[in-house]
Amino acid sequence: MGVLKRLVDLSKATAHEALNKVEKPVMMLNQYLRDMEEEIHSIRQALVRQAASERRLEQQIAESGRLAESFEKKAAEAVAAHCDAEARQAVEAKLNYLEKAAQYSEAYEESKRLSAELEYRLNQAKAEYAGMQAKRDELAARARKVESQARIAAPGFGYGLEGGAASRGFQRIEETILQKEAQAELASSMQAAAAASREALIQEQLARLRTGQSPS
Repeated sequence: MGVLKRLVDLSKATAHEALNKVEKPVMMLNQYLRDMEEEIHSIRQALVRQAASERRLEQQIAESGRLAESFEKKAAEAVAAHCDAEARQAVEAKLNYLEKAAQYSEAYEESKRLSAELEYRLNQAKAEYAGMQAKRDELAARARKVESQARIAAPGFGYGLEGGAASRGFQRIEETILQKEAQAELASSMQAAAAASREALIQEQLARLRTGQSPS
């Protein structure tokens, strides 16, 4: 009987440990999805700001080019009028605006590069979010199943659930669920072994009674 009792106790302890360590999967998965939603929103906001920056830079490039052309004409007129000082000032102004146009153009190209990078990140995040939604449904179902199995294996035992970013969190929960599925299966197997051991003991006692032997 001592061996049987130890098997039963071990089975209950294994199931209890499984329940005690299972985190709140559905709540955590939903939080990971909310985190991903916030990331997607942030990327979209950054894209809006980049688009506004690009429009502003385009306007500055066009304005700088227009002013450079204007001072080019003024320089030509001043040269024709033999106004060397005015011609020099006009040429210097023209060069300044050409330099500004070049700087704005460089900033514009960098802004476009950042926009392309943000667009890529947004598409990746949206695809990952869709995958996480599907994975959430699968893991939530599996978590409910393993918790149900653990309750059956150890009825009457209370348990606590601990809280514990987004894709790594999903992987962590899936690993936890896989571990608890294995523990629940072990608990079930040990219960079956305990029941078989008890049945064998009962049959042994009945056989002794039938043969009239005294119990040992």
